[in-house]
Amino acid sequence: MPRRKRNFRWLKWLLFLVLIAAAVTVIILVKNNFEKTDGADRQATETSKAEETKKEEKEDTQADKSEEESKQEEKAPQYDGDSPNKSETLTGMITYADVKDGVLIVRVNIDQFLSNGACNLVMSKNGATQYTQSVGIIESVTTSTCDGYKIPVSELSEGDFTVEINLESEGKTGKITGRVRI
Repeated sequence: MPRRKRNFRWLKWLLFLVLIAAAVTVIILVKNNFEKTDGADRQATETSKAEETKKEEKEDTQADKSEEESKQEEKAPQYDGDSPNKSETLTGMITYADVKDGVLIVRVNIDQFLSNGACNLVMSKNGATQYTQSVGIIESVTTSTCDGYKIPVSELSEGDFTVEINLESEGKTGKITGRVRI
């Protein structure tokens, strides 16, 4: 009797299905592991980005505070107590006095709110008057300013000057003094 060749076709199919199952299992395991690692990396990245953002915001806030502090130092002083508008004398301060492009520029802030009046500048050197000029008063929101002085340096000699600004408005007077070097 002749021997029959065994048909291994069913064994081939079985082996093929086992290999497919193993491949699918490996793919699923790798994918799950990758997602866990990727999720942890993503979470760590998000955490580090959040920390960097907080650090930058803190630095920006500190920079803003230092800028605000320096700006506050440049502003005219604020008043506690009675309103300067009730004062019988006019007060203020020279906020800027410097030479720029051959011109002495003088800016004055008046503490009171005034709608009109005059600012009379007198520049003296060694007690002798060297220069005078008069400008009007300009009203602002809560204070006033002198219209501003632009004095050609050619009209002044070199040295230290005493700057005196006599204020007159609405029956009130005041004096602001300062020094400038030409």
